[in-house]
Amino acid sequence: MADANPFAPPQARVDAVDPDSAERLEKLASGQKLVIWSIVLSLASMALQFVIGPLAFVIGFATLILSIIGVLRLCNGFGYGTGHKVVYIICLFIPLVSLIMLIILSVRATRHLREGGYTVGLMGASKTSILR
Repeated sequence: MADANPFAPPQARVDAVDPDSAERLEKLASGQKLVIWSIVLSLASMALQFVIGPLAFVIGFATLILSIIGVLRLCNGFGYGTGHKVVYIICLFIPLVSLIMLIILSVRATRHLREGGYTVGLMGASKTSILR
């Protein structure tokens, strides 16, 4: 006869994480941090535009580059295709639309990261908060 107890509860490997989904979550976490920083820097550059004038353009340009990198990482983490990436990057060049889009992407990333076991705070998810 079999040595297995038929009345024992089923045993599942809870700690097993799909490496592909773990990699996608890492991309989402890093992309979300960049997007959050770009939102903060974008608001700061808008406020500084009245104070320091043309120098705020340099901060705004750096924020745009940071936003593009963050959006590309988020799109890769979500598994979006090239069409989505192009539309999102074009939207980054429209001032108010870019801010709204970055906030929406950050909220979506937060939802996915929390479902994946991350604890997400104000400035994004930290690597030490992974439940494995």
